Amino acid sequence: MKLLIFGANSQLGCELVSLLSASDLDFACLSTEDVDVLKPKEVTKAVSRINPTQLINVSTYTNLQKAESDAEAARRCDLVNTEGVTALARVCEQLSIPIIHHSSSYVFDGTKKDTYLEDDETNPVCRYGKSKWYGERTLREETARHIILRTDWLFSNNRPHYFQMIIDEIKKNNGRIGVVDNRFSPTHAGDVARVILGIARQVDCNADAWGTYHYSALQPVNQDQFVLHCLEEAAKHDPELAEKMTEMVMDLLPVEPPYIRNTSLNCEKIMMTFGIKQRSRAAGVTEVIESLYGIAPKPVEAVSSPVLQEATLTGQVAAGDSSATKKASGETGKNASKEQPPVKSPRRVKRPAKKAATRKKSPSP
Repeated sequence: MKLLIFGANSQLGCELVSLLSASDLDFACLSTEDVDVLKPKEVTKAVSRINPTQLINVSTYTNLQKAESDAEAARRCDLVNTEGVTALARVCEQLSIPIIHHSSSYVFDGTKKDTYLEDDETNPVCRYGKSKWYGERTLREETARHIILRTDWLFSNNRPHYFQMIIDEIKKNNGRIGVVDNRFSPTHAGDVARVILGIARQVDCNADAWGTYHYSALQPVNQDQFVLHCLEEAAKHDPELAEKMTEMVMDLLPVEPPYIRNTSLNCEKIMMTFGIKQRSRAAGVTEVIESLYGIAPKPVEAVSSPVLQEATLTGQVAAGDSSATKKASGETGKNASKEQPPVKSPRRVKRPAKKAATRKKSPSP
């Protein structure tokens, strides 16, 4: 098996390359900077030169707000999320290469109260969502041997800005924070990388399972619940933050375009087809928070794995070791070992759109 990763510089691409680098698998990388997707011959030549057995497309443009307000950003969004997919799909069909394509829950409109199924009606409402949907549509039209993997918002050590932002806001505003009142399934990008690798292994074994699948971390949450979880983890290493959180107030802000109310996904199909189980996001949150405070992660021992061991995500690889964490915390400074004040359940205040003082960003997919 030889994999070609298109979009290796994306958040998911970085995690996938890291995972593959630690394995004995053969792979190569390309990006939209390496090849002009608007020149079909150039794309065909680049892919033919690498001669992969599978192509994995994780390139994406995700700045939702900018794509709505900036003409150049909108063009870039369409180039990466739609035109690039079209070019890759045609090349894969021409060269008889199966393709695994990463897509987004933003192909839906967010009005459903329950989690979205793969065959639910799509109805994207923003430029980003439409570009992802058009990319899916052209992929289905151009090549039959494809797998589309939709996910919700991804996070990782490579993109810790969201976590730093909420920590800074609590400190700056003396325990008060504005949180958009949306429901989603934050998922560590490393988990999705392992899922993709698990699928690729089965495709390599001639699994006839083409189509669309959903994957996200266990249990969708409202964003205020996720923010509280992140802050509680951070407060273990940050006395100033812990003190500010003793009287925390959350302003629940309305969801405003281009964001949508519900992006949570139903993941039963991927379990039934590939045996891939969802994994808790807790270990991933701890990993990102600890990285912000300079705490080194616990080394993960390499394991020899059958086809699905990389993808079943039972939690054994990312299970936290409290003794190791305490030891690491102690090595990074005295603050981590201090007993922090108890965090009360935050007071939540719903703020109508007309009273919201500032527009608050939701996490981008």
